[in-house]
Formats: sequence, C-alpha cells, structure tokens
Amino acid sequence: MAALTDAKDDREQGGEVVTDLVEYLIVAAPDVASLAPVAEALSGLVRAGTIHLLDVVVVVRDGDGAVDVLEVESLESMAALREVEGELGGLLSEHDLELAAFAVQPGSAGMVLVTEDRWAGPLSLAARHAGGLIIAGERIPAARVEAALADRPGDGEGDD
Repeated sequence: MAALTDAKDDREQGGEVVTDLVEYLIVAAPDVASLAPVAEALSGLVRAGTIHLLDVVVVVRDGDGAVDVLEVESLESMAALREVEGELGGLLSEHDLELAAFAVQPGSAGMVLVTEDRWAGPLSLAARHAGGLIIAGERIPAARVEAALADRPGDGEGDD
C-alpha cells in the first residue's frame, strides 16, 4: 500500500486529474495588464507542482457592464501562462463564464481559473483510503475571517 504522503502514485499511472481536488477561482484586478503578476505567480505554482492548471480565461467588464471573454493566448500580459505544460481549456462553459462575470465589477478584469489542488493530494488519498472523498469547500470572505480572528479569545491586547 502506498504511503499517504505519496499521492503522486495515483496521478502518474495515467495522468488523470484527481477530481475531488478541482476548484475554480476568480482573481479580480483593475484591468487586464494588472493581471500580469498573477499570471507569473500562477505559472510558478504550476512549475512547483502545487497546482495543476486545467482552464483559465480572462473576463473583462467595461464601465457599462458589457462583458468580453478573452483567451489567455491572445493577451501579452498573460505570456507567463503560455509556457504552462499540459492540456489547458475546455472546462469552463459559456454559462460558467456568464456567472463568473457577475463577480467582476464593471470597469475591471478577472482571471477565471480551474485548478487541481495538488498540494491537497495526500489529504485526498487519505480520504479515498478511508472510503471517502473531499466533497466540498468554499472561500470564506476576507471580512468574515478578519472579524473572526479579531474576536478570538486571547488575541486581544491585555489578555492573559
């Protein structure tokens, strides 16, 4: 039996995606050019094996709310992602992109990503060995996390 920390075994046998580790993210920025450092960071995460990038599209909303969907290959600011290995694209439907566009404020741009969280491979493998799967996850809004951290006992000044 493989060690729990050796999650690569399952993927290397066919290169398939570990489906319980797939998530989507939307990274917003003032404009497409502002997404260049995000593309560089994303490329670094892929090269490090932290994530596997499955799909990425840029959504731009003009000041009136009209939406343009742009492929990464057509944008100079996304050049860092052109060297990402593997099959990329085809997972985000038109409907997915319409929904994602609602998260992007008028007058700004967003990068819509579908990733496999390879850092969580050992957790997924352990769950599968236990007869389970990772079945859900959600980003918690920053304001809620900040409020919860501020309310934690022992974090305030003068607490003993």
